Amino acid sequence: MLRTGKYAELIELAKSQVDKRVWNEAWPRLLIEGYLITGRIDDARRAYESALERFGDSLRLRLLGAKVLLWSNEAKKSEDQLHEIESIIQRTPWRFSNRSDLVPLGEFFLMRGEDPKQVLKICFDQAIKADPKNVESYVATARMALDKNDANVASQSLKKAMELDPNDPEIYFLAARAWSTDGEKATEYLKRSIELNPKYVPSILLAAESRMNAEDYAAASILLDEIERVNALHPKMWAMRAAMAHLRGEFEIEGNARRKGLESWKLNPEVDYTIGKHLSLHYRFAEGVEYQRRALTTDSKYAPARTQLAQDLLRSGEDTAGWEMVDGIRQTDPYDVSIFNLKQLQSKLSKFTTIEADGFVIRMDKSEAEVYGRDVVELLQNAREVLVPKYGVTLQEPIFVEIFPRQQEFAIRTFGMPGGQGFLGVCFGRLITANSPSALQVDSNWKSVLWHEYCHVVTLQKTKNKMPRWLSEGISVYEERNRDSTWGERLDPIYRDMLLSDDLVPISKLSSAFQQPKSPLHLQFAYYSSSLAVEFWIERWGVDGLRRLLEDLSVGMKADEALARLPGSLDYLDAEFLEFARTRAKSFAPKADFTKPTPEELQDLDSWMLSHPNSYWGLKKRLEKDIQAKEWAAAARAAESLVSLWPEDHSENGIYSQLASAYHGLEDPVKEYNALRDLERFSPAPRAGLLRLIEIDSKRNAWDSVAKWVDRMQGIQPMRNDTQSPRAVAAEKTLDNQIAIRALEALATMDPVDPANIFFRLASAHHRSGDLPKAKRYCLMALEEASRYREALDLLLQLHADHGQQPAVELKLPTKP
Repeated sequence: MLRTGKYAELIELAKSQVDKRVWNEAWPRLLIEGYLITGRIDDARRAYESALERFGDSLRLRLLGAKVLLWSNEAKKSEDQLHEIESIIQRTPWRFSNRSDLVPLGEFFLMRGEDPKQVLKICFDQAIKADPKNVESYVATARMALDKNDANVASQSLKKAMELDPNDPEIYFLAARAWSTDGEKATEYLKRSIELNPKYVPSILLAAESRMNAEDYAAASILLDEIERVNALHPKMWAMRAAMAHLRGEFEIEGNARRKGLESWKLNPEVDYTIGKHLSLHYRFAEGVEYQRRALTTDSKYAPARTQLAQDLLRSGEDTAGWEMVDGIRQTDPYDVSIFNLKQLQSKLSKFTTIEADGFVIRMDKSEAEVYGRDVVELLQNAREVLVPKYGVTLQEPIFVEIFPRQQEFAIRTFGMPGGQGFLGVCFGRLITANSPSALQVDSNWKSVLWHEYCHVVTLQKTKNKMPRWLSEGISVYEERNRDSTWGERLDPIYRDMLLSDDLVPISKLSSAFQQPKSPLHLQFAYYSSSLAVEFWIERWGVDGLRRLLEDLSVGMKADEALARLPGSLDYLDAEFLEFARTRAKSFAPKADFTKPTPEELQDLDSWMLSHPNSYWGLKKRLEKDIQAKEWAAAARAAESLVSLWPEDHSENGIYSQLASAYHGLEDPVKEYNALRDLERFSPAPRAGLLRLIEIDSKRNAWDSVAKWVDRMQGIQPMRNDTQSPRAVAAEKTLDNQIAIRALEALATMDPVDPANIFFRLASAHHRSGDLPKAKRYCLMALEEASRYREALDLLLQLHADHGQQPAVELKLPTKP
């Protein structure tokens, strides 16, 4: 009955057994649990006091009693109960060494702040050793691990627990928490938990949190109403209602909800912690910090609030206070995995190079800062010059930008834990965190990432972080495309089909598209469709209308009300946007036939193409087959047909890349070059195509073109030799000394095969630019590597002559062979 949510029946049955004075402590414990779950605190206390007279030696009962007393606003008596348990254990420790008491004994030790590793060793592991099928031990281990943010240990224990007991809703609830970074698996476990017990409050709360994070407050409210029907006093339910009210600007409702949450336990830190956590999840960090501090005034040792406060401070740009908080937590709780990870990261951050520029503090790995740090500064300052006046915002500066050379470090700084694959960068308002190009497994354009994230800085500060996620992401993607036509999500045949399907959602539901998307593709589509919504808004009401929307949000107007002001109603806005988006899709590549052939129809591709001569998907399939078979002439014809249908293909491995391959196979360098030029013109990060363009133009001595291609490469993979080497040569050939110096300095950090040559070229570049001291220094460095380097000796003589000096010793130049 307890597991399946039949709480009324449970209470009736357990009470009947207690009234009969059946000698079994399980009956009063079940009765008390039933009362607590349903919010009948006074009944729970009476049942406990009665049971204590008969089963005063029960460790499980006394632990449950301490909980009952807390919920009865009797914190002092609850603490006295725990002291009494401690005294009993110290007086008669042998009584608690049997396997049935090892788990509650371990839980008591954890409540008293004992070493989790020791608790695991002497309690939970011993219980499993005594009875390998003791599922309670595995569940207790998982709870402890999740409390310490150790999802790996938790998932291992829960896997075994599921095998032993596949019908416990708590196990699947804990599994959903353990697998929170895998949305699909977490959802599967959560659904299973609710199937087993439709009234299981922890799982319903987790589902409500998911809807709340997606800004689907109506669905979240329905789930919270379900909880209220089980327990009208549930504190976390009221805390979540308070957080939603705050996010909607309903501050009186927020206050009332908070008071209801504290009704049964006035000093419960979980209420303020929960409110603050959800505000921070919506980037309302200042308010989140305030709530965490309020939680800690009621219980200064409450670990979740301490950890959340540390994270919030770090994400708000308050590094000194944040790291001090991390240090304090680490000293008192050395087993919290998220805090351990942050301490490890702090050590690495201390070795980063800090670049201070007008409006920015940029932290980068030392070697990366030397290679493209100046490019980062130039890009961000350009973004500041363009976006700040456009949106009419006065920023709280400096903006902190941290670029990480390893994805795991980015994830720990951003999310507190490893994970977050697929995220290129994140903005918290005053803090931007980003993966460097070196951290990623694929080529991407780091310049577009930083432009996107800095746009978040502008819009989040403009609205005081009071904007729906879709709007924030949509503006950033829209501004990427505005800055550079190759940046940002753009319409393609796949997105076209999605715009014409149920995958397209109205503006009022767009934020939900970012929460638990069906696939990575659906997440990317959420970014594109959000940017399309911004484009639609600007076409209808202009940039001034967009600024007005942001200003309405900044003063606390509800998102739905702010969105409805200019169009007149939300329903009208939704309908008009859907029509706009579908019209855009239908006008995309109008000559192309986007009917998708079935697998069977693709088997007879010739027949399909006879009846569908402009089939985009058919031509794609034919092109793939021709390239695989190295039928270059046929491949070129198929690719040319595709280009005529959709000339703006922007995929790195798309039509233009394949067309270039076909022309290369046909040994037609002119057409190959033109195809590569088109690839560069449309694609954001076509590294392979750019390398080929560099190769061709280097052979032609077309150094201005090479300089253009390597500048594009600098925005994709600056830390590679095949970027910096041609960059240096092109700059030397075009006499761009500053770029030559930057590229050669970058090469000097990349363990060059011939360092003497790099130093000599640096000396020459500095000589040409008139910096004679640096020229001399690099010239001597070249000679240090190769003392008989004739060109370096010649340059050293020239430098002395330029200074009007005679060498300190006679230089005897080696005779040329």
